[in-house]
Amino acid sequence: MTLFERVREALAGFGPMREVEMPGGVVFEWDGDALAGVESGVPRVRVEDGWATPADHDLAGAIQQAADVVLAECVLRWHDQLRAGGDDAYRAMLGLVHHDQDREQLQRLLLAHTRGPVQGLRQLAVTCLGHVGRLDRAVLPEVLGRLEELIDDPDLGGTAENALGDIERHTHPFLLWRRHQSAWVIFAPPGDPEVARQLALVEEPDVVVVVPHAETLPSLREYVLGLVREVEARTHTVDEECGLLLADPAKPGLRFVLEYDGDIAALQPLLNDWEDLVAVVKDHYLLAW
Repeated sequence: MTLFERVREALAGFGPMREVEMPGGVVFEWDGDALAGVESGVPRVRVEDGWATPADHDLAGAIQQAADVVLAECVLRWHDQLRAGGDDAYRAMLGLVHHDQDREQLQRLLLAHTRGPVQGLRQLAVTCLGHVGRLDRAVLPEVLGRLEELIDDPDLGGTAENALGDIERHTHPFLLWRRHQSAWVIFAPPGDPEVARQLALVEEPDVVVVVPHAETLPSLREYVLGLVREVEARTHTVDEECGLLLADPAKPGLRFVLEYDGDIAALQPLLNDWEDLVAVVKDHYLLAW
């Protein structure tokens, strides 16, 4: 493998690179910033005060450090572009969502833009708050409050609802209070606080049935399969056009929480056969459909 190929391979994990031919070699640019290159047959990488030649055995490590330097420069530039507004602000906001290390500052910046004068940036800021929840699996409490405020906004309501749903799906292992948006059967430890918190959010006519002492049930797999079939029968409808079983939004939601005093993760191979049941471990819960 040539040196050029080795540098290109080491850069493969950093996203799209632009290769720019220069006198005596090639420079690889990420988001318009030079990150690495090959000059007169010698590898070169960015460092804080310019360029350096890495040791041959540490090319990958040197490129990672160069990427950190370039990314820090990009974050500063994106903040400037976002403050300036204009066409570059949209791409800058997306770049910050993925790469700004100060996540609290980022969320407060996005919250400020949900109140800004530019409609396009307001809408993108709402969407980006959902992206933060998906990427970080956590958001500031004021993010949820702001998105709930915006649900009734005639321009941003739909976007806010989508962002809120994105956050909820990625910050909670399951969603008991959201109709048809959670596992049908959930194994949880007895007295689990997350289950108790979510049960308080469930509104009629949706129903969540809590089954205590599930560890004592005989034929557990058959029992869970019976619950799954009950959920299918009571909440789904066969679509006449495609013949598929689809959740019916007009029907109340139904879920079962099985309190299990034991090794919940060990139940997965018992339940998961990919034919009648699908079981997935998430955090310290087991979710089954």
